[in-house]
Amino acid sequence: VVDSTLRALGRLARQYRRRFDIPVVAVAGSTGKTTAKEMIAAALGRRFEVLSTPSNENNEIGVPSALLRLTPEHGAAVIEIGARQVGDLAYLCRIVQPTIGVLLNIGTAHLEVFGSVERVAKAKGELLDFIVDESYVALVNADDCVIAGEAMRTKGRLLGFGWTRESHFSGEGLILDQEGCGHFSLQNTSFHLRIPGRHNAHNALSAIAVADQCGLSVAQTAAALADFEPVSMRSEILRKAGIRVINDCYNANPDSVRAALDLMAEIPVDGRRIAVLGDMLELGEQAPVLHEEVGRYAASRIDVLLGTGPLSEHTVHGAHEAGIDAGQSQHFDGRDSLSRQLEALARPGDLVLIKASRGMELEHVVEALA
Repeated sequence: VVDSTLRALGRLARQYRRRFDIPVVAVAGSTGKTTAKEMIAAALGRRFEVLSTPSNENNEIGVPSALLRLTPEHGAAVIEIGARQVGDLAYLCRIVQPTIGVLLNIGTAHLEVFGSVERVAKAKGELLDFIVDESYVALVNADDCVIAGEAMRTKGRLLGFGWTRESHFSGEGLILDQEGCGHFSLQNTSFHLRIPGRHNAHNALSAIAVADQCGLSVAQTAAALADFEPVSMRSEILRKAGIRVINDCYNANPDSVRAALDLMAEIPVDGRRIAVLGDMLELGEQAPVLHEEVGRYAASRIDVLLGTGPLSEHTVHGAHEAGIDAGQSQHFDGRDSLSRQLEALARPGDLVLIKASRGMELEHVVEALA
């Protein structure tokens, strides 16, 4: 009999984790955690049998449950850790006991809970507190100025990745091909990705950095990333009757939506760029303003905007205010009416982005279009 089955699960996993003297990578950040975790696991898989957290099971149930699946055959573990409040990452890190910590970015996710980006930074930075000496490594996004303010929290080795000359793992010459997939070089090796977006090229840098610290060659990592394909509903490009669809509807916050809109703007199209945007949830009192800002940001990058959800009315309004014609920016009360309009509107040569928070279930719009 225990006071809390949840806490008992954590204690059990923490004790079990201590049986394994292997690299254990903890991946944290506001956006991109699941894709980065999968990229890191794919790279390490060239040398080790790798345990990784399934999907995005990154909370106080999913993390210990994953660790309890460790076996003597595993040579490494990659664990995604999430935070809904200050203290969450510290709790999970006490269970995971990471040897390598990866901090991807600090942004506007979960503002409803945290209240400000500064509190998000405090919460995400808890990972760095558990990189306790020189035998542990903190790998941080050198391009994120907010992370720079948290980086000194670590007592371990601190290494950066990014596109700046100052970082230890500095990518160079990034270009996106016609599908939006990144191609760049690092340490005189060329990398060719099959997953679109500059943000995913950044995720690839985190995988290169982890693989290096685990003894893989740059060539091994390049081969692994060349074979890596997008996780379902995350920057997944589908094709139907000459229409390309970016299925990125697993989750959304202002930073990830801007990244998806940037991707749209950089992919060459014969037709129009159509953005289907649903509500971004868990943004608190700032939600209306943040949605309107996204609409303004979208205006110069797309031709047509379709929105659904009460908050997305502000997105559509922002796009109108920024210059998108009223006939090219519409709001719908539900997914079904939006899907019918999209089916009637889309034609060969168009590029369609579908993105919203998980609760909006916009995969049904993808299915209707397909």
